Amino acid sequence: MSAIAAAVPPSALAATPAPGHLFVSTALDTWFTEHATAFARDVQIDDVVYRRLDPAYYAWLRSRMMLAKKVASAGQIGLDAFDELRHRFNTIHQWAVVRFGEQLLIAAVRGLSLRDYSPPAAETEPQQRATVLACTDRNVVVASSESAAIVDAIRDCALAMGWTHESLYQTRGAMRFPLGSDYGLACYLKPSDRIGDVTTHSIEIILPDNVRQRFYNPNVDQPWIRRISHKIT
Repeated sequence: MSAIAAAVPPSALAATPAPGHLFVSTALDTWFTEHATAFARDVQIDDVVYRRLDPAYYAWLRSRMMLAKKVASAGQIGLDAFDELRHRFNTIHQWAVVRFGEQLLIAAVRGLSLRDYSPPAAETEPQQRATVLACTDRNVVVASSESAAIVDAIRDCALAMGWTHESLYQTRGAMRFPLGSDYGLACYLKPSDRIGDVTTHSIEIILPDNVRQRFYNPNVDQPWIRRISHKIT
């Protein structure tokens, strides 16, 4: 971390001068600087990307917290994990109110379009991509960096709702693509696609012509599947 920027624990944000700039990751990690012009809007440190907090990003983070609350209420994430997220967000919220004003934040929340907003996403190391590209196994699919980036943007939300890393990124299947059911979401995306609704059961894929498709979670029972238990008598 540069000398003009410092990591900030949530407990210290309340004492941070409002004229500065707060950078926040999608997991609500934070750091602060009074010299934001030295940094781009999105800054990647190792595998974590931080975005300079503005009203639009605040509104997106708030929408993720509302989703996390529903997921926690459904028992899909632990209450301790949710309480930690809630504590982090509440402190960020307090800082944002001082920095931007409550009315501006309310307007941003009301005007947020989840389908159009692109949250920060980490860039995958080129060397990792080369490992996949070099594989000649006919059951391995090459997932482009653009497709992976689309998944990266909703990864944290999807994982919180019961998706696994494999169901999002898996490039190897037991059967040749696309017949096999083991391939992850990234294998089915093109760079021009967008992600719509993310639920426990499915993730919506929006094609360039606005046709909507769904990628179903292989790890949960779907509503149309009824499991029959066989009793031995």
